[in-house]
Amino acid sequence: MKNKIIALLLLSVTLLTSCDKNKIPEGEEMGYDYYAIDMNTDFAVNDTLDKVNSKAAKVFILIGQSNASGCSLTSYLKEGVTEEKYAEFEVGYKNVLINYSIDNQRSTSGGAFVKTDLTCGVDEGYFGPELGMAEVLSPAFPGETVFILKFTMSGYSLNYHWLYDYKRASIYNAFYTFSETYLEYLQSVGYTPTVEAICWMQGESDTSEYKAGKYYDNTVAFVSYLREDFSNYAPKGGIYFIDAGISSSPYCLPAYPEINEAKKRFSDQSDLNIYFSTIDAGLTTLYEPVEAPDLGHYDALSELELGRMFGEEILGIYKNK
Repeated sequence: MKNKIIALLLLSVTLLTSCDKNKIPEGEEMGYDYYAIDMNTDFAVNDTLDKVNSKAAKVFILIGQSNASGCSLTSYLKEGVTEEKYAEFEVGYKNVLINYSIDNQRSTSGGAFVKTDLTCGVDEGYFGPELGMAEVLSPAFPGETVFILKFTMSGYSLNYHWLYDYKRASIYNAFYTFSETYLEYLQSVGYTPTVEAICWMQGESDTSEYKAGKYYDNTVAFVSYLREDFSNYAPKGGIYFIDAGISSSPYCLPAYPEINEAKKRFSDQSDLNIYFSTIDAGLTTLYEPVEAPDLGHYDALSELELGRMFGEEILGIYKNK
């Protein structure tokens, strides 16, 4: 009898909450208590750059979740490229400097701009798309130093954590503080920084039907905030938003098609919005590590190619100007 009463009470609660449009739909793993993440917004400045005299500086922002953080193994990368190319990656790219904060400062560059190399991923032995970006950008800008600001939070959604109810939320606010801190630092040492493009690798954590249904509207709000908040650093033509599609991995079921459709639809709204398909490019998540493939993250050569694709889209901006 007692069990029946408890069951009836639970059923009553379910019926009541299912009729309340302000409640998170059944099955959603993140609720109202989870959007306000306790983000560390104390970003130290490590003054390692030489002072310059009113020098223009191109800045590229890299943001997103774990495939932007860099969860691909350097050991597989070493197997997949030539010895000469891997040695190039180990040395790094001195004219492509990166300042990064990953997973609420779990991994950082210590507040400094450092050369982009194999060590800028989520942990030792992992790398992210900044490597392929630097490989492409470094020879394209000889005699010039370009800067990457990388801020990522693995496993968090656009719908609940970067934004909440279409407004800036905890991750967004921490990201903005991070970016503003180091853009101001560049100014303090004599650079005139412009945010040329923002590269976005995210969406895997929005692939429930509920979140995917809101992804387009969330993207519209999100990019409007980005362009508003970085307007003081915008080049004359505006800030480009370069959006990578997510994979068709089992991890991204059921709604990866809806996420990618929303990304594509948004890109069609402006020449400043760019979308590329990682599925059409053949990027994979299915094979590494061999003994237990990590289906949520790109295999090493695919992660490298992801960064190269961001880099090529950036170069296309300058070809079109």
